[in-house]
Amino acid sequence: MLVVVIILGFLIVAALGALITGIIMQPSKSDAQKAQPPVAAAKPPPGKAVSMSLAPGYKILNSETQPGRLILHVRSDTQDEIDIIDLEDGHVVARVHATAPQ
Repeated sequence: MLVVVIILGFLIVAALGALITGIIMQPSKSDAQKAQPPVAAAKPPPGKAVSMSLAPGYKILNSETQPGRLILHVRSDTQDEIDIIDLEDGHVVARVHATAPQ
């Protein structure tokens, strides 16, 4: 029993030593690294202006934004439409049509 207690005591001391060594050897961040915002919060670089025109007779009913996307709900006399536009280059990613009841 004495041998088991001595071995367990040695293992506990070795584990504590490894833990303290790991804490001391952990790389610390410099002040420049701490001051930088995370990538997700960084502002995107300014790009060129994106423009588009509505077809005659259409009106914008609603608009929403998602990261990198503009979602427009537009309506004409005969049709509802949802356009999803990429803000990087202005192209239409998706277009959903719904015909108004007659």
